[in-house]
Amino acid sequence: MSMCSAALATAAAFLTSVQPLAAQAIRGFTYCAPPARPSCIETSAAALAMAACDEEMQLFTKMVFRYRECLERETERAVREANDAIEIWRCRLDETKCRN
Repeated sequence: MSMCSAALATAAAFLTSVQPLAAQAIRGFTYCAPPARPSCIETSAAALAMAACDEEMQLFTKMVFRYRECLERETERAVREANDAIEIWRCRLDETKCRN
């Protein structure tokens, strides 16, 4: 296994076992890191490198799905937060619009 393949395998194991890092969380926002496109697809690969590139592509595909899920969660969270803020503001403007 090449160093690149070993690093990718380690990254894959890490990504599948860890929840989004607390360090990424900023008040009211969770950063969704876009996955980097594998460099092996930009160059013509020799037969020996094909297996390593296949591993990179499998990891990339998993990361794309996780990125999409992160964006969906963040979008839903942002909409909920916006709706809550709008409701609070409307209530302040007109007490008849407050939920009890």
